[in-house]
Amino acid sequence: MGQLVDGVWQDTWYDTKSTGGRFKRSVSAFRNWLTADGAAGPSGEGGFAAEKDRYHL
Repeated sequence: MGQLVDGVWQDTWYDTKSTGGRFKRSVSAFRNWLTADGAAGPSGEGGFAAEKDRYHL
């Protein structure tokens, strides 16, 4: 069974038998913080400064 990845159809095999026909998505993770001044977020990881009309949250 193929799957859509970033808007492009990938004809790769996905083991639907072991998942009961369901797609098992990996756990999402935060990559960077978006803060008013670009300072590190609560986790201590670096961030990006908020800019008007740049980000869609």
